Amino acid sequence: MASRKFKAVFFDLDGTLVDIHGPLYIAAKNALDELGHEPPLTHERFREALSSDDVWLGVPEHLRPEYVKLAYAYFLAEVDKTERLEVLPHVQDTLAELKRRGYATGVITSRPGDSRRLVEKLAMVGLASYLDQVVTQTTSTLRALDKTESLKQTALKAAILPRACMYVGDEPRDIMAALGAGYGASVAVATGSASFKYLQTHPYFKPDYVIRSMAELIGLLDNLKAEMAE
Repeated sequence: MASRKFKAVFFDLDGTLVDIHGPLYIAAKNALDELGHEPPLTHERFREALSSDDVWLGVPEHLRPEYVKLAYAYFLAEVDKTERLEVLPHVQDTLAELKRRGYATGVITSRPGDSRRLVEKLAMVGLASYLDQVVTQTTSTLRALDKTESLKQTALKAAILPRACMYVGDEPRDIMAALGAGYGASVAVATGSASFKYLQTHPYFKPDYVIRSMAELIGLLDNLKAEMAE
């Protein structure tokens, strides 16, 4: 590890702090329907696919680029019209404890648009007061999925070296961004679309740590501090 003394813990949003499964199912179903894919996607099939890490839901390889574009567009439309975020278990307590301990915090999401609107949604569910920064993307294209530059800029704005920052996300692309930004640690949490095993064994973007829920994050930080003290 480049550094085990962290001053900042930054988070992905969807699948990490708030539930993603409802909007993700609707986006996948709409995209598959538009492609004319059969049979129609059901909740049961969607849950089975997630549990077996079948991210393509049977879409043929030649249609996958179009499926990604459609699913992303439908997902953005779905989360944009959702009035209230559904906060995942242990998130609020964990954020409160991080602030009590003096960590810099923030959300760095692939969602596009005005960050002030997202701050309002986070305030509605009691999370905004625990976050120093809320960073959205300036584009709604697939380029927004790469948050590397946003992670770099968030560390810079917090006046903290990247190696003293930790990023927590639920997908391999979150780990990719943390690596690209030079963060001191990446943590994958298995509360989104990827399973614990998939995150743990990804062939390209391996997180430094994998946890099953946000309830484990404070313990992880405590363990890292204890290792430094030895």
